[in-house]
Amino acid sequence: MNRLHELGIRPVAVGGSSAGAVASGLYAAGLTPEEIKKVVFAHRFRRSFVRRTPWFTHYIKSTFNERYYGTFKPEGAVQYLESVLKDRQIESLNTPRYMAAVSDLETCRTLFLKSGPLARTMIASCCIPTVFAPIQINGKYYHDGGVAHEVPIDPWLEEDDIDLIVMHRVTHHETPPPRFFPANLLHYASKSHECAGEQLQEYRLRLAAMHGKKVLVATTTHERPVVFSGRRMPHFYAAGEAEAQRFFDAEISPLL
Repeated sequence: MNRLHELGIRPVAVGGSSAGAVASGLYAAGLTPEEIKKVVFAHRFRRSFVRRTPWFTHYIKSTFNERYYGTFKPEGAVQYLESVLKDRQIESLNTPRYMAAVSDLETCRTLFLKSGPLARTMIASCCIPTVFAPIQINGKYYHDGGVAHEVPIDPWLEEDDIDLIVMHRVTHHETPPPRFFPANLLHYASKSHECAGEQLQEYRLRLAAMHGKKVLVATTTHERPVVFSGRRMPHFYAAGEAEAQRFFDAEISPLL
């Protein structure tokens, strides 16, 4: 997104799920490419997703008192982004507009939030079920929007000022599946989710065509991040910049 910005691309709307909700939210808030890089590279940001977890008492309370469970409490990540974005509200972002996908597991619905506290919404969209406890916004508990919307575009299909939609998907190099429990179980659960995501993606592209929208898909592929892959982040970032340049040259330039 930063590289496309440097190449002169200015979207009227941005949005995403999970990490995409964070990246697009920082962009919509008006941070410069260098400021965005500083935020996402910060060790403090990565650590903030678990920093506010009251370890032992958290598990006891979750077992007996709390309705919505998660291994970690991501409130520290909200606090970190609020230190960057202050009390910005989504509805105040107009150039570009912003939305984030979140999942309400109680009603089994995906919502596209276009108003409310920016920082809390960005982190709510990152709350992978069972890994992170959900984030509460206006009395509702929200999880990762990527449960059903890897790349959320649905609301834009009915917006008249949007003609071209650029999807950015991040995938990883295939590696042999783990041989031992529970890593192998988690691997196949992940592959099942990936299978559902690919099918939903196919349907979503058909729906966009029915609405007369042109959709271009950019895909960045690199090795799978792990908990301690902070030193690899510049490499991941560079992979995205390289894909943006290739995408601009091959897909965007012919349209200009």
